[in-house]
Formats: sequence, structure tokens, C-alpha cells
Amino acid sequence: MIELYTRKEECCGCSACANICHKHAIHMEQDEKGYLYPVIAKELCVECGLCKKVCPLKENKRENSFEKKAYGVKNINREERMKSSSGSVFIEVAKYVLDKNGAVYGVELTPDFQVRHERADLFTAVRKFQGSKYVQSDKNDVFRRIQNDLKTGKPVLFTGTPCEVAGLKQFLRREYDNLYTLDLICHGVPSMKLFQACLKEKEKISKVEEIRFRDKEYGWRNQELYIKLKNGTIYHAPIWGDNFYRLFTSNFILRDSCYTCKFANMERQGDITIGDFWNIKNVNSGFEDKLGVSSIIINTKKGEDLFESLKNNFEVIECSLNDINQPNLNHPSSRPERYEEFQKDCLEKGFDYCLKKYGTMKLSEKIRRKLSPIKQKIKQYLKK
Repeated sequence: MIELYTRKEECCGCSACANICHKHAIHMEQDEKGYLYPVIAKELCVECGLCKKVCPLKENKRENSFEKKAYGVKNINREERMKSSSGSVFIEVAKYVLDKNGAVYGVELTPDFQVRHERADLFTAVRKFQGSKYVQSDKNDVFRRIQNDLKTGKPVLFTGTPCEVAGLKQFLRREYDNLYTLDLICHGVPSMKLFQACLKEKEKISKVEEIRFRDKEYGWRNQELYIKLKNGTIYHAPIWGDNFYRLFTSNFILRDSCYTCKFANMERQGDITIGDFWNIKNVNSGFEDKLGVSSIIINTKKGEDLFESLKNNFEVIECSLNDINQPNLNHPSSRPERYEEFQKDCLEKGFDYCLKKYGTMKLSEKIRRKLSPIKQKIKQYLKK
């Protein structure tokens, strides 16, 4: 019997194996933490081995002699940047593909707050893919649908994490001139189950109506988790102050494969890599404003041609690859010191308990320093 993985670190959940199985013997199933893993129906499997061949975590090196180029970019349309997480690159690439009668595959947050990859061939539908979603998506049969579009000659844009882009390319098993891929500089992915536990806390007050993972009301560097409840209550929390975000940025709630990610390096999977250009203030401080700047890395000739076609939609500065200075371009996110303790508590006491215990741990020294003057003023006021 075929065994797809022996340890959870050996599966990134890309769904390539489930999509390639012509006997429909593989389906993706949630584990106790809500991450999707492939499960094989023994009675349907004919042991053809295709599922193992398309796994992106197996050896799948691709020759790429293209000399990478890096830029900092801002969409000249300020409204578009306000709707995006940083410099608003994705939406311009999507428009380009749609103008060629193409299809765009991206990640949406559904009305019942599930995160999944979907297809869109209308601009109004593409809007749902805009903005960050810090949850691993359900790919379902998306790779098969992409292949069907490609075979008809339709231009296709796929955007996702590096392992998802690698999974798609392994599944296709050949190059398509009409496929464009964007990969993200990825920190790692929480599961939907973990985020739903966070939402349950809010729904003790009222049903959740709207979520924005990165709201820019207070500027790009002060983005917040925005949750609107049906009773009109607005939950606005800075990334460093929200329990879910703090567990995410502290690496407690990442998929097991994220800690050993083989794609957290400069060997990128997409034609273009996009991410936040947090280091822009040290590279060109005058280029930054409160609406955000994207870093982009051009990885292929196709990516270069695509960017040249879109250049007039952006303010652009050229930079070096080192200027981008994102940790996950050099190494995977590391497990925190208390990771095993956290996992034990999750299994024995539940995620709600862990949200409170680990999400409300002491603030970092940097944040405590920021709050210290405020605390002193309060103490002086109380003494008076």
C-alpha cells in the first residue's frame, strides 16, 4: 500500500496528490488541529504511484538560469492600494490576465468565513482574492480546473504560497506558456480550525459579519485585525495585541511542514514573488507612505515580460535582492521554545485555553518600552 508521508512535516497540504488520482482514491481530511492531509481509500487505490511523483516535497529541482531582479513598487491608484495589504501588485496582474479573456485562481474568504482557492473570470469576482488571509486554503479540485483551462489555451493566473505553486507545477508535469504564477513570501500557515476558535470568542457577543485580516485605517505599518459583528460592534486590534496574531507571529500555530519548509529560500516557484517591503525605510525612505510598498522578485523571463507590460501602473524603484531582507527568503520560521508544551495543552485542554494562555503571554520588551511611559502617567495621575 502506498504511503504518502510518515511524518506530518513531509506533507504541505497542497492537494496535488488528491488532484492527480484518476481513481479518486485520495481525499483531503482535517487532522485534530484542522490541517488538511491526504487519506487514501485502499479499496480504490491501484498503486500507480502518481501521487508520490507529484509531491512537491519530494525532489523536484527545476533548472532556472534566469538572473533574478528585484524592485519596490507602489500602485499609482491609491484606492487599489487601500484595498490591498501592501503595494497592490496582484490586482494589476489579475486585470492583465482577465483582459486576455483569462481565468484567475486566488484565495477567497467565503461568507461563512472558510478560506479556499477559487476561480474567477470576472473582475468583480477577483476582488474577493484581494488582501491577505492568514489561514491555509482548501484547494479542493482547483489544480484539475486549472489544467482544463490551460488545455483550451486560456491564459491562467495562479497565486499562492510557494509550496502551492510547486504543487501545481508538479501536478501539470509540463510547462504551459499561458500559465502565470505569483508566489508569496510566506511566514507559514495556521489552519482554519484555529482561526474559527478565535472567532468563537467574538461570537459570544454577536455573530461575525465581516473580517479583514489587515486593515489599513491607521497605516500600512500599523495594520490591524478588523472584525465587524452583526450588532454593530467593531473589533479593531493591532497585530501585536490580538491573541490569534500573536500566536501566528510567534510561530505557535504554523503547519508542521512550515518549520522545515524547503521553499523558504531564493529558489522561488512563481514567475514573480510578491511580499511586503518592510525594509524600504532603510533602502529608500522617501519612497514609503502610509498605504504601503510591495517588494517583487522577477524569477523567470515570463515574469519579466509580464512586469514590463504592467510597469506603467506602478511607481517603481530598482533594488538588490538583499535589500528586501525578509527572513523567510533565507530560512523557514522556527519552532518556539514552548512549542511542545503548547501542543500538549492544545490536545488536552483545547485551543480556546491556549489562545488565552499563550496569546496573552507577556508583551515583548519593545512593546513594554512603548507602554511604559503611559503606565507611568497613569500611576502619577492615580497618586494625585
